[in-house]
Amino acid sequence: MCPTYHSRMGVWHPAKERVALKNYSDKAIKNPSTDEKLKDEEVKPGEDFIYSGPDRAALYEMWKDKVEHLGTDFRTDPEFLQAVRNMGYTTYKKYLKDIGFDEKKVIAEFDEKSEKVSLHELPKKVKAINMLAGGMDTAGGGNDIRGDFKSAPGFDK
Repeated sequence: MCPTYHSRMGVWHPAKERVALKNYSDKAIKNPSTDEKLKDEEVKPGEDFIYSGPDRAALYEMWKDKVEHLGTDFRTDPEFLQAVRNMGYTTYKKYLKDIGFDEKKVIAEFDEKSEKVSLHELPKKVKAINMLAGGMDTAGGGNDIRGDFKSAPGFDK
């Protein structure tokens, strides 16, 4: 499972997920969801439950790195500020205004994305193409003999 994040001004936060899980432990646990309806409900051993909260894979990655979020706010990033100065701007606010950056729009977009929930649905299966010897066979035009010694269609005696 890949971690999913959403960025707000260069700071990455875990996306929300909603997934069905099973309590494989031998003890009853409290549901770790942040959803008020599911939070703290008791889940018995072997019982299915719904987890709704921050992406667990993203939380694990952040736990490994011992951080609360990833990235830095671009407005305080020294490299960004130096690049703005190199372009002749005295402040980053003037630069953002000149390029048409709308902070309210960015925040609204972040809030909209952060409300979407990843359901971790399985991908749809597609019918595999039957290929000979692991590659594409263009010699027989679909009339190849596979597996037994019968004659190919159209060549019956």
